[in-house]
Amino acid sequence: MIHVLKNLHRTCLTLCLLLGVLLVQSASTVAVAGPATGSDGDQDYWQALTHTHYIQEGSKGPIIYDFYDPNCPYCHEIYTWLQNPIHNKQIQVRFITVGFLTPSSAGKAAAILAAKDPLAALKLNENKFSTKDGPEGGIDPAPIAVQNKMGDVLNFNASLLVNKEAEVLGIPGASVPFLVYRQDGKIRYVPGLPNNKQWSEIIHAQ
Repeated sequence: MIHVLKNLHRTCLTLCLLLGVLLVQSASTVAVAGPATGSDGDQDYWQALTHTHYIQEGSKGPIIYDFYDPNCPYCHEIYTWLQNPIHNKQIQVRFITVGFLTPSSAGKAAAILAAKDPLAALKLNENKFSTKDGPEGGIDPAPIAVQNKMGDVLNFNASLLVNKEAEVLGIPGASVPFLVYRQDGKIRYVPGLPNNKQWSEIIHAQ
């Protein structure tokens, strides 16, 4: 009986590990090209992004939209990657703030958006990002009153992320980072960290 239970345990563990590998691979390799620019759905979505409370860095080059959470380590990694092409005037990035990953995410997101200089607040959060006691952005959470004031903005940003990711990935929920850009007359979406091909497309987006 004990031998049978051990075998069942090994089998279940093996199946779980295989399933985990497949899920990780699918999440990390997905890059879905939207329909041609003339498509009403993607045109409307691109236009909707212009109405978010985004934070722009860079003034020349094609536009990249980047959904991020202040406490997201992968978002921090992408932020770091984007700095050189921004400074080299290859791209301009519009950071769309959401706050749902950790209990302090919403407060930090509100603090960034409510700041007199949101870009400076974003940079403070990223420059002081730490993984010492778990991934944490460097900005202090805003007071509850400020969080309540920025609630509608954050909810609107999150709604655009959730709805599009559900369409792109075919599963409910939301995750960050999530990049949106245009290439070869199509709108493209990258959930998670870009692979080398996607990164090259982002840098040379049109």
